Amino acid sequence: MFIPTLENQGTDEQRAKWLPLAKSYKILGAYAQTELGHGSNVQGIETVATYDKANQEFIVDSPTLTSRKWWPGGLGKTANHAIVHARLFLDGKDVGVQAFLVQIRSMEDHQPLPGIEVGDIGPKVGFNAIDNGYCAFHKVRIPRGNMMMRYAKVLPDGTFVKPKSDKLVYLTMVRVRANLVESFALTMAKSTAITTRFSAARLQGRTPDRKGEFQVLDYQNQQHVLFPFIAISYAAKFAARDMMARHNTAVKIVQSGDADFGAKLAALHAVSSGLKAWLAETVSDGVESCRRLCGGHGFTQSSNLAHTFAEIVGANTFEGTFDVLVQQHARYLLKILAGAKTLDTSEPATQFLSKIMTYADPKLRCKAQTSVDFGDLKLLVEAFEARAGRVLLALASKMKGTNNDGNACMVLMTRVSTAHTELMLMEALMNGITTIPSGKERQATINLCSLLGVWLITKSLGDFRQHDYLSSQQADLVCEQVVLLLPIIRKNCVLLADAWDFSDFELNSTIGRYDGDIYRALVKRAADEPLNKTQVPEGYEVYLKPLIQSGL
Repeated sequence: MFIPTLENQGTDEQRAKWLPLAKSYKILGAYAQTELGHGSNVQGIETVATYDKANQEFIVDSPTLTSRKWWPGGLGKTANHAIVHARLFLDGKDVGVQAFLVQIRSMEDHQPLPGIEVGDIGPKVGFNAIDNGYCAFHKVRIPRGNMMMRYAKVLPDGTFVKPKSDKLVYLTMVRVRANLVESFALTMAKSTAITTRFSAARLQGRTPDRKGEFQVLDYQNQQHVLFPFIAISYAAKFAARDMMARHNTAVKIVQSGDADFGAKLAALHAVSSGLKAWLAETVSDGVESCRRLCGGHGFTQSSNLAHTFAEIVGANTFEGTFDVLVQQHARYLLKILAGAKTLDTSEPATQFLSKIMTYADPKLRCKAQTSVDFGDLKLLVEAFEARAGRVLLALASKMKGTNNDGNACMVLMTRVSTAHTELMLMEALMNGITTIPSGKERQATINLCSLLGVWLITKSLGDFRQHDYLSSQQADLVCEQVVLLLPIIRKNCVLLADAWDFSDFELNSTIGRYDGDIYRALVKRAADEPLNKTQVPEGYEVYLKPLIQSGL
C-alpha cells in the first residue's frame, strides 16, 4: 500500500519526488496504520503528529504503549521509510487522521534513526517470509511537505484545508482490495488445480466390475466439494477485473473534479468490503477443503496446500476483519435503501434495489417448476436479488425497532452482506461469460455459473425459504440440480482447472503436476529431504543406542 498511497494521496510534487525512488527501490516503504491497540477502528489511532509552525515541521510521537505501530509488512527489518497514519493536531486541536511519510532507517547503514524504535513482531501462523514489524516514535520531526497533501493540506501558517470528501481515503484501500480479490481468485484456482490433478491421478476403490480402480475424481462427494470452488475461482476472477476497472474509473472521476465522486467512492468502498470479507473466509475454507480432498498426501508440505492455507488464512484479518467489513457493507446498503426513490441506476451494485417493492411483496414466489429450471442463470439471479432485497428489508425493520442499535443487528448485517456479495459474484460471473466466444468453453463456464448459483442457495436455504420464496419442493429441486450438474462438469473439470495455465513451478506441488506423475514426484521429494542425507540420526549414540543395547 506504500506506492498506491503515494500515487493516490501525494501532490504532483510529492509524486515526482518520491515515486521514482520508490519504484526503483531506492526507498523501501511500509504502510504503518495498524497499532498495537487499534486496528479496524482507524479513528481510534493514537499516534499523533503535532504541527510546529515556527519550524514548519510535524512532530510525530507515540504517546502510549498501545500507540506503537504493529503489524506493518516490511517494517520489521526491510523498510527505510513508512507511510504513517497519525492524528493531526493544529494549535492543540485534533483535526483527524492523516498520512505522513516518515524515514525510519538510515540510508547509509540501515540503522534506526534517532527517536525511532523499530523491530519485528515475531513468528506468525503464516506469511513468515514477510517481516511484519512494530515501530514507536519519540518526538520525531519531519518536514511539513512530508504530509500527503493531495486532498487535505496544512498551510505554512498552520491553516488546515479540508478535503472535498472524507471518502477520498478509500481510493488506496479499494485498490488494495481489488488486488486482494484477484489474489483470492488465483489462490482458489491454484488450490483447485492441484486438487483436480491429484484427484484425476489418484486411483482408489474397486470399480463394480472389479477389473480396475476408480479415479478419485469420479466420486460424487469429491465432485460435490471440489467443483463449487472451481466456480468460485472464476467468479472471483471476473469480480476482480470489474473491481479494478471501477477503481480506475473512480480515479478519473476524482481527478476530473466531478461533484458526484463521493457517492461513487462510497459505493466502491462498500462493494470492496463485502467482496473482501466473503472471499477471504470462503477461499481460506476452500483451500482447507482442497487439502482434505487430497487425503494424506494433501497433509504433506510438498502438496503446497497446507502452506497455501497458512498464507491465505491471515486474509480474514488483514486489510479489514470480517465482522467490521460486513457492517460497513450493510450500513451502506441501508443508506441506499433509505433513498431508494432517488436511486442512482448507473450504480451496478445497487440496481437490484430499483425492484425493492417487488421483493417486499410476501406473495412473490420463485417460478421454477423442475430442477432443470434452476439451470437458468436469469432465474438464479432473480432469486439472489429477491433474497438480498428481503434480508435488507428485514435489517431495516430491525434497525428501526432497536433505535438503530447496530450491535443488536450485527448477525442480520452479516446475512445482508453475504446475500449482496453472493449476488454480485453471480452477476460478475454472468457478465464474464458474455465476454467468452460462443462454443464449448462458454457452455462449460455457464455450467459452472449454474452450479455456483444452486450450491450457494443450498448453503443458505433458510434465507431463500423465508416467506416461502422457495417452497420446500423447490428446495429439494435445487439440491437435486447440484447433483445433476456434477457429472456434466466432470467432463471438463480438468480443462477448467488447467485453463489458468499455471506452470508446475507456480503450483510447486508434488501432487499437482501437469503430467500427473505424482508418485514419482513424492518419492523424489522424500529422497531429497535433508533428514535423509544420513542414515543414522543425530541423538542415536546418546539416546537410542543405550536404550536398545541396555540389559533392561
